[in-house]
Amino acid sequence: MLPKVDLIDIADELTRLGDEIQRAFDDSEQAVEPTPQVLLSGLAQLLDTVRTGEAEARGESVQVLRSATGVVPDALLEHGLGLLRQLGDLARRLNLESQAQSVEVLAVPFACWMLRRGGELQHPEDVVNALSTLANRLERPEELAELYGLMREIAEGIGADRIQGMDPTDPTDPWLLLLINRGIVATRSHQPALMIEAFDAIGEQLPDHAPHFFREGMGEMESLHYPAQVREVMQRYFDTWCSGQRLH
Repeated sequence: MLPKVDLIDIADELTRLGDEIQRAFDDSEQAVEPTPQVLLSGLAQLLDTVRTGEAEARGESVQVLRSATGVVPDALLEHGLGLLRQLGDLARRLNLESQAQSVEVLAVPFACWMLRRGGELQHPEDVVNALSTLANRLERPEELAELYGLMREIAEGIGADRIQGMDPTDPTDPWLLLLINRGIVATRSHQPALMIEAFDAIGEQLPDHAPHFFREGMGEMESLHYPAQVREVMQRYFDTWCSGQRLH
């Protein structure tokens, strides 16, 4: 199930996870800093603060948030992502892998909430990783289509400087990973329109990676028995990008 882009839902989930992390912390003999309570209090305060900046119009939200906090939404977004990262790391050090992942995926709804209110994502690594975790959890095409919508929002919210600075030779580059993973999610959604949008972006921005992507995609069509409309779209892009290359 996808997390809701809603501050109350995010706060409720943090309360649930925080109780489990705090219990493990209390039972642990190892010294862990910062403590769960410090991070959870920071997140609760941040969510309360940005909630006061709620406004109907995007431009108004930017001004209200700036007036209420003295900083721009981008800084609040980065601060929240940093706190979630630290809480996830702490949970992992307490051997709570499931809770760590559940904390980390909250980066997606929090980022989307802030982006809808004028924020810009300058450091997308944590959010891109969280999107990958969510994609691996989902199986139903309709849920994957919904996830695709969130991936589109994140892609549109990443700062232009970060996109222009992408290193296509680095397989861990977050912009590269987002575009590739979005193409995979579009395919698994079984919606040709989403596939076309995602595939065009791969072709335009990652031309060196496109042949491999569509070659792998055709292999998936054969092994996983995708519907005919999905196979047709993949075949079209395979023919365009892999002409003359044999499928192995």
